[in-house]
Amino acid sequence: MSTTSSLDRITDLKAQIATLEKNALQELREKRNSLSRELANVDAEIAHLTGKPADGKKPSTGSSKVLKSPSLQELKAILAAAPDKTIGIRKEGYDLQNIKTLAKANPGLLQLGGKNPWPTVTLLK
Repeated sequence: MSTTSSLDRITDLKAQIATLEKNALQELREKRNSLSRELANVDAEIAHLTGKPADGKKPSTGSSKVLKSPSLQELKAILAAAPDKTIGIRKEGYDLQNIKTLAKANPGLLQLGGKNPWPTVTLLK
C-alpha cells in the first residue's frame, strides 16, 4: 500500500465522518423541532381544557405585539388620509425604527415630531 493511497483513504474517511456528523445533527434538529411542535400542541390542549395557560405562564400582555412596518408608499397613503397628515407612531401601532429609517431616507417628504414617548410622523408634501 502506498503513502498516497493511505492519505487518500484517510481523507475519504474524514469526509465520511463529517457527512455522518452533519446527518446526525440534522436528524437531531428535526427531532427537536417535532417534539417542540408536539409539546406546543399539548400545551394548547391543556390551556383549552383548563382555561388557563399551561405551565403557569401568564398570557402575553402585548409586549410581543407585532408592530406594523409599512413601505414608503403605504406610509404616504396613510399619512395623506390622516388629519393634518400626521399620525402617532406608537399610538397607531407602527414600528418606530421603520418609520425613523423612512424619515431619514426621505427628509423632504417625512418629518418626525412629537415628544419622546409619543413620536409622530408628518407628510410634508
